[in-house]
Amino acid sequence: MNLPRARRRAATILAAMVAVTATAGAAHAVNGPAVTDPALAFSVQLKLGDSVKGCSGVLVNRWWVATAKSCFGATVTAGAPPLATTATIGRLDLNSSGGHVRTVDKIVPHPERDVVLARLAEPALGATAVKIGTTPPATGDALVAAGYGRTADRWVPDALHAGDFTVTAVGAATLDLTAVGDATICKGDAGGPVLRRTSAGYELVGLHHTSYQGGCLSVTETRRDAVETRVDDLAAWFTANTPIPNSLQVSVTDTRIGVLRGDYGTQFKEGGLSAKWNPLLADAKDIVVAADRIGVLTQDGAAWVKEGPTTATFVRVQVNVKQLALSGNRIGVVTNDGVASVKEGGLSANWIPEHTGVQQVAVTDTRVGVLTTAGVAKVKEGGLSAQWIPEQSGVKQIALSGNRIGVVLTNGAADVKEGGLSAGWSPQATAGVASLVLNDDRVGLLTTAKVAQVREGKLDSPLINEQWNVRHLSVSGSRVGVVLVDGSAEVKQGGLSAPWTPVW
Repeated sequence: MNLPRARRRAATILAAMVAVTATAGAAHAVNGPAVTDPALAFSVQLKLGDSVKGCSGVLVNRWWVATAKSCFGATVTAGAPPLATTATIGRLDLNSSGGHVRTVDKIVPHPERDVVLARLAEPALGATAVKIGTTPPATGDALVAAGYGRTADRWVPDALHAGDFTVTAVGAATLDLTAVGDATICKGDAGGPVLRRTSAGYELVGLHHTSYQGGCLSVTETRRDAVETRVDDLAAWFTANTPIPNSLQVSVTDTRIGVLRGDYGTQFKEGGLSAKWNPLLADAKDIVVAADRIGVLTQDGAAWVKEGPTTATFVRVQVNVKQLALSGNRIGVVTNDGVASVKEGGLSANWIPEHTGVQQVAVTDTRVGVLTTAGVAKVKEGGLSAQWIPEQSGVKQIALSGNRIGVVLTNGAADVKEGGLSAGWSPQATAGVASLVLNDDRVGLLTTAKVAQVREGKLDSPLINEQWNVRHLSVSGSRVGVVLVDGSAEVKQGGLSAPWTPVW
């Protein structure tokens, strides 16, 4: 390996790029054909701030993206990104609706190389991550570079582009590349993947670092060489710094705790907080515990429910489901076509279609609530054939418990009413609420700042900050459960000032 030559070329290109990056603000698209190969769907477009800066990246697991550290500034520290950052994953054509759009809530910079890991606030479920290469490229190797940046004729392309390059030198931490044909690396490509073709597809060997940008729009330079950051020797660092959260969701009753783990398995315990865990179903996306029932919604849209003793067998109660709700004697589902149906009584009871055009359903033993796709919260009381009563508009979430109805509005306010369906609303928060939970005489709010707040008793009783950095919140009459952003599940039992007990 020609290390001195690689270092000299890296220094030359870096010097040539300093003024360009400083004045342009945006990061370093690959000037090549638009990509249609779904095998490259692990590529990521990143927008930082109010779209003032763009970079590229690559999905390394469903929670983490790798990109260039320089995208986040000259000095980068671990923690929240310095600018609000959005990642678009698996969308080769940015005008399409496929893939995932996620915010980034944490970054972890490499101590020496131009590499940073960006954690997604929510996982990119179903997305395929790149395979990390573990052997270095050699001089003469053919590689593929991909990115969402500028091309020869577009300032802001709306598609992933890719081009072929040849390795001319391999350094301790960098790769020197020269373009094949008209390929080049432009602004907006920083952090994008440099890939080796294999019989099984592609594997990641580098990330875009610097380029002469010859052939890029508005660039007069003719050279198309680039220096890229090696990652083929960073497998251990990637593994150590891209953990999958232990827990994603917790559901509590006064006697049971259910957890959706980070690996999408489910489990529950009955009795005290130190009781042993019992495994449930794998490949899940939701768990609901209510009375003596446990419900699991799996990734394939099957709703499974068991009732009675912990040894009871799960029954598949419905398919093509996107949301599941439970009470002691009712099961509610919203199917993929937006139909809310409810069954009352045993698990084998018949389904009763309740409403079309629905995004969420909530059930108690005496009430059914739906949130329509138009943002209208409706509730019926009594039998399943009772009349729907519109309760509120401009709603993004509905919750029911006993004689209480709660809503979170699209402006982030939260209201609860107590008593009959025509009772007045009691404001719980005027803004900043992400979700609301009701159980017994407790109201739980999870704020957009990730603070779990609970009030107990009257609707105007003090709102207590219970925990910070919270991903998910659940309450029962005597328990509060949270999942922290980093994945640990904690539960407190008794009063709101009781201590937290880590349970998973």
